[in-house]
Amino acid sequence: MMTDPQQIAALEEIIRSRRSCRSFAGQVPDEVLQKIVDSAVYAPFGAGAGIPLKEGRRIFIFRQGTEAMNQAQQIIEAQLRSGASKIGMAIRFLPFLRKKMRFFALRISITAAQGISGLTDGSFYIVVAEKKGFPPLAEQALAHVMENMWLTATAHKVGFQLLSVTNGLARNTQFMDLLGLPPKKWALSGCIVGIPQKQFQRKRKRDTEHFIHWVK
Repeated sequence: MMTDPQQIAALEEIIRSRRSCRSFAGQVPDEVLQKIVDSAVYAPFGAGAGIPLKEGRRIFIFRQGTEAMNQAQQIIEAQLRSGASKIGMAIRFLPFLRKKMRFFALRISITAAQGISGLTDGSFYIVVAEKKGFPPLAEQALAHVMENMWLTATAHKVGFQLLSVTNGLARNTQFMDLLGLPPKKWALSGCIVGIPQKQFQRKRKRDTEHFIHWVK
């Protein structure tokens, strides 16, 4: 099978230039958004769990400025405050957790206080739901989904921000009602996409040999 050097070079450039975007400005065109979410459908899924793709994957799009987006933002902010409070109590009363969780506790407390900027200035909040089964492959499938969308967004010069708080919303009855899905039966992952305030420079070159080990 012949390979196209230009296509390979373009893919390598996309992989190396991909970065998480924290500030957005401008609107992503609907036709570009469609390409991003289309790529989510083509991501691998847990066929071994016996759940057909059409039954096991759902993609939900929240547009900035809509009532649905406002509701999602309120639920997320409440989830962050609750999580920050629980973690704060854990490290307060369980000293052995302080060192392990100190960085994360500080980060989530700041986020809970300041909010997530992308939820107010990003163009769209995308939530992908993967039905749980056995073996438990839903989380792996969602990782592939996010990867596909992130690379597609980068190719179109669209900013992308993973929203890890979405994962925990799978147990939030209010949020699952907003999606129209039963809680605890689906795994979730989410992201924000929008036009970045500034275009990123290409990532610095990394010494890949440092990470690679041949097993002999």
